[in-house]
Amino acid sequence: MKIFPALPRLLAGVAAAALLTSACSTTVPGEPTPGAASPSAQAAPAPDSGPSASGCEVRASSSGSISSSGAGGRTVTTNGRTSFSCGSGPLIAIEAIDGSGVTFSADGATATVAPGSAAAVGPYRITVGSVDGGAAEFEVEPAG
Repeated sequence: MKIFPALPRLLAGVAAAALLTSACSTTVPGEPTPGAASPSAQAAPAPDSGPSASGCEVRASSSGSISSSGAGGRTVTTNGRTSFSCGSGPLIAIEAIDGSGVTFSADGATATVAPGSAAAVGPYRITVGSVDGGAAEFEVEPAG
């Protein structure tokens, strides 16, 4: 009969599948069982950080690179000068990024915001989180 020569291959295949399946579900002693989280292993909710629904989080560098997330807006770089807006607000220019903070200009006024500080700049309130090596991260919220 021709069934018997194929039977050892079939049994070997079934045995291999059983070994692979059992290896995938084996736990390591001393390690938590997958899917069984203890109360202390559950993630705590993140603190309220980042911009509000109407705000933006911006990363910019003195070389003109800029990215933002949040309420949208626009970014314009003209002749090496970068300006941005948050939401539907007006543009604010980034004049400089250095160790003293980020210098912004809006509506003809200039303001330097130090790392860890916040200030009103035009129609926005800007909080500079960090400045490092010509790059800065800051949050922009509508003032008021």
